[in-house]
Amino acid sequence: MPEFRFDPEGWRKAQKPLSQRAETAAHPPRRPSGPSDETWIGYVADLERLLGSLTWAGWELPESYDTDYDAEDGAYLFGELFRTGMVIEVQYEPGNGEVLLLPCEDEDFSRLSMLTGAVTISAGDDIERGAALVAEQAGELGLLDATHLVAAPESDVSTEVLVTHRIIGSIIGAAAEYRNLPPEELFNQVMGDEELSARLNLLMDFFARGVLPDAVPDAAALGIAAWCWRNDTDVEDRHLPSDVLMAKVNIAATKAVRPHVDRVEGVDWEAVEDSLTDPSWQLADSRMVVNLFAEGWPDIERTVRRQVRMWRHFDEDLIGPDATLRLLAIAGSTSYTRHWWGQGRWPAICRAIVTDAINAGVALPPPYETKGIDALLSDLQEPDSLSDDVLAWMIDIPGADIDGPLGLRFHPATRPITREFALCRLNSDGQGRKGNEP
Repeated sequence: MPEFRFDPEGWRKAQKPLSQRAETAAHPPRRPSGPSDETWIGYVADLERLLGSLTWAGWELPESYDTDYDAEDGAYLFGELFRTGMVIEVQYEPGNGEVLLLPCEDEDFSRLSMLTGAVTISAGDDIERGAALVAEQAGELGLLDATHLVAAPESDVSTEVLVTHRIIGSIIGAAAEYRNLPPEELFNQVMGDEELSARLNLLMDFFARGVLPDAVPDAAALGIAAWCWRNDTDVEDRHLPSDVLMAKVNIAATKAVRPHVDRVEGVDWEAVEDSLTDPSWQLADSRMVVNLFAEGWPDIERTVRRQVRMWRHFDEDLIGPDATLRLLAIAGSTSYTRHWWGQGRWPAICRAIVTDAINAGVALPPPYETKGIDALLSDLQEPDSLSDDVLAWMIDIPGADIDGPLGLRFHPATRPITREFALCRLNSDGQGRKGNEP
């Protein structure tokens, strides 16, 4: 990838202000007939509760919804979810409790479809249960993680051009607004900071190519765990005796950080530093983290504090909380972290690994050979609470060869879902290039 550069015109085109959502009660949706305004408002409230996992993952809800009503089929609500140039069409049928996530048909450089096919989720009348079903399906589809993109072979626009455009619009644009500076001046300051520019280029060039700067708190928490705890600190140099133990400490680090990362407020860096250097910090099984590293803990504490304070400097002095959250989400969406607990696809990854093992005739580890696959999948939601033997089984399926079945270390399910796009330049007459035309 070429050196990261600033394009003022690209930044202006990339700007899309965050929705200034009015209170639904003050601005009810337009209704053609049928239910009262109060009923339509209730439908909107239910839909937005159902979509709660998506809004936490950075998807912007529409300012208003289109509606339709049929005397036989009931009410319909329609809207678009938007996130960093990606679009999901949403349809809600409250009468039968169905939520449909649909592809966007009106695509261009500024808005690409997140989906290629329709997804129907039967939420029913129980909104809380329905929200859990939406979260499960959205997680499996990769909608709760940062978006990974790749250009199709026929695309005139490369992956690097599109992603750089989004980086400029979302990170540089948000930072310029936060600092109240012209974007060109802010860009020069960012690239003039040796540490920040190095990390931005490293992520875009190597570790997270094709990842959009989505404001996803869970991905940002992974970014902090990876780049303030594990990488560029003495943690890696003082690797613990087993991969299982390192995995449990990584999970503990992610859990320690998560409460201090907020979609709106950004990162509470003081709380993050205190959490990752707390001498009383424990794993789920009550082992003390400080004791695990023994005489190496003082160096770990010193280097972790250094990394946290560096990112705090990025946030408070250079780019602000929103841009920092987006950069951290990229940092938590790398090939290095694709096996880690904390991503939206984790339940689907575990299900694929366990299912393959069962189909290959591999026995589940005790006690799940008797408790069953559903119990194991349920307990894998908190993998740091599992025994070391069970987690070791998940990391590398025992007795498997290169042909599988594979565990977390090598299973293809850990690879992120990558959306392919194809964009054609316009000819001088405003028409898109066709076929093999130059």
